[in-house]
Amino acid sequence: MRLERGFTLVELIVAIALLGILAAVISPRLTTPLGEAVLNARAFEIAHDIRRVQQLAVTSGKYHIFEIHTVNRVYNIRPENPMETPLKTVNFDTQITSITSNFQPDSGGWRRLTYTPTGSPGRTGEVVIFDARGRGRAIIVATITGRVRIEVRTR
Repeated sequence: MRLERGFTLVELIVAIALLGILAAVISPRLTTPLGEAVLNARAFEIAHDIRRVQQLAVTSGKYHIFEIHTVNRVYNIRPENPMETPLKTVNFDTQITSITSNFQPDSGGWRRLTYTPTGSPGRTGEVVIFDARGRGRAIIVATITGRVRIEVRTR
């Protein structure tokens, strides 16, 4: 009697096929939470940076600006003087497919939110970001207080 150990080629092919089918079923369920995590992280970072601009304006006693370029997919934190180097520059992830803002526009395509030395915004508005699945987050700046909040949006 011959003692055989191991798997036959047919058994290995069946096992690999089953793993492939299982991966195809589970994969979309894993990417949904990951995509939403990226969206939430970016929204929280923008909200934090807008709050930081407000804090910088109050503590320095000078105007500070949050500016976003929706076409170039970038935003800056900087002092009011455009000749000074931005304090922070952030490029958006590729998972963020759409960016809009109704902050005050300028001729160069930037949209600006300026905080006064008292901590109030010169104008209010929002930044809205979306991912490929149509899930969105709106970062909203309130009138007078400059309070920043995040809302869920859908297309």
